[in-house]
Amino acid sequence: MTRDEIAAIVEVSSGRRIRITFSDGVTQSVDVAAVDDEGVLHSGPEGNEPAGYWMRFEDIVAIERP
Repeated sequence: MTRDEIAAIVEVSSGRRIRITFSDGVTQSVDVAAVDDEGVLHSGPEGNEPAGYWMRFEDIVAIERP
C-alpha cells in the first residue's frame, strides 16, 4: 500500500478498530484515536491500554478494516 492509501484509510477510521501490519512484520488490531499529517495515534493491541501509541504512516505496510 502507498502512504497516501494508508493515510486515507486511517483518516476515515477514527474511533474504529482496524488491523495494521507494521514494517517490522507485527500485525495488531488497534483502535484509532487521532490522525495527523505524519501518522496515527492508536491503542494497544485489541484496544488494550489507552491511545498512547503513535506510528508514522511510513512504518505501516498494510491496513485491513473489519
